[in-house]
Amino acid sequence: MFFVLGSGRSGTQLLSSLFERAGVAAYHEPNFHEDVVTMDAFRRNTEKCKDYWKRFRAREVARRWQESGAEYYCEVNGTIRYHAPAIRALFPHSPLFLFARDGRGVVRSIMGWKHFYGPSSRGAYALSPLPGDPFHDRWKHMSRFEKVCWLWRESNEFVMAHVPAERWLRLESIVRDYDQFRERCLDAIGLDVPETVWEEVVSRKSRNASKTYAFPAWEEWPREQKRAFVEICGETMEKLGYRI
Repeated sequence: MFFVLGSGRSGTQLLSSLFERAGVAAYHEPNFHEDVVTMDAFRRNTEKCKDYWKRFRAREVARRWQESGAEYYCEVNGTIRYHAPAIRALFPHSPLFLFARDGRGVVRSIMGWKHFYGPSSRGAYALSPLPGDPFHDRWKHMSRFEKVCWLWRESNEFVMAHVPAERWLRLESIVRDYDQFRERCLDAIGLDVPETVWEEVVSRKSRNASKTYAFPAWEEWPREQKRAFVEICGETMEKLGYRI
């Protein structure tokens, strides 16, 4: 059993499809509703999250895995990114991975989803910095764009704190370099995905990918937005190996 965590709009659907083709019982956000409505509570309280897994989520995993008959079970699931401490505590032998995408692409995609940081947004669609976060005191003065930038930063930083660096995966590398996918992911879990299967999956667009964008690409961002992105996301981008 292994889990791949990350932020939304990062290519998790594609990776789930890749594992599925390899015969893994692979699921993309299988308990979406339950995980989303509890997201904010569980990033604040790990013990509550452990109880959620003991009473409900682990049973869901066991049911799906048993029904599948597969040797491997996997969730590629951004909605449980804040469950990382609970999963590590309850399943210490189940590897966790971070699956990241260049923040500029994620911000561009999320900006087109109006339910994030809109006037009526709630819960998982309006997460805000907790006390101690460097942007906590600035939050009410930040623009929607800046809040979306912060969400990418915070999502990845949280998972990075609970996943060793050798298990950080980048979408851009995974879809371009089979050897890196094998070395950083497959070898760590003892799974074989033939290169022909990898090539077939990564060569076609994910069914969850954005068809059109309502927000422009990085090159067209105004100077002020570029400055804000670098200020908020620059350090995290550098940790993940992205160049701005």
